Amino acid sequence: MTREMQPPIRQPIGFWTVRAGEAIGRRTRARLADVGVAQPEWWVLHQLSLHPAGLDDDTMIATVGPNAGDDAIVAAIASVIANGWVERRGDRLWSTSAGHDRFEVAAQVQRELEAERRHGISDDDYETTIRVLQRTIANVGGDAWHW
Repeated sequence: MTREMQPPIRQPIGFWTVRAGEAIGRRTRARLADVGVAQPEWWVLHQLSLHPAGLDDDTMIATVGPNAGDDAIVAAIASVIANGWVERRGDRLWSTSAGHDRFEVAAQVQRELEAERRHGISDDDYETTIRVLQRTIANVGGDAWHW
């Protein structure tokens, strides 16, 4: 059933950003779970893919902690180590060969999800949306950062 809505100009941006975040999060968590990876584990594996010389815990937490909170990242680090995907060498975290393999599987899922989310949305519209959300956050005194 399709119900009529008010014109977009009269709708609250907060409602739509929350609903979008919820829908994207549910879909992402479900698809990653299909390949045996929790979303916070993905964040850790992804960061390590960008930093082949490894990362220390503090840098990892500072970078991806804003996604779900520092405690979730600490738990994800413990989980990826327990799974054998990451190892600790000195004070740094490093992907193992099993971690690289798991990352590649999850990265393919993420590419598919990104294509799904961006279907029918031009690069210009996407960039405008991000800039509008960033401006909205700043306008209400918020502070957000994404690497």
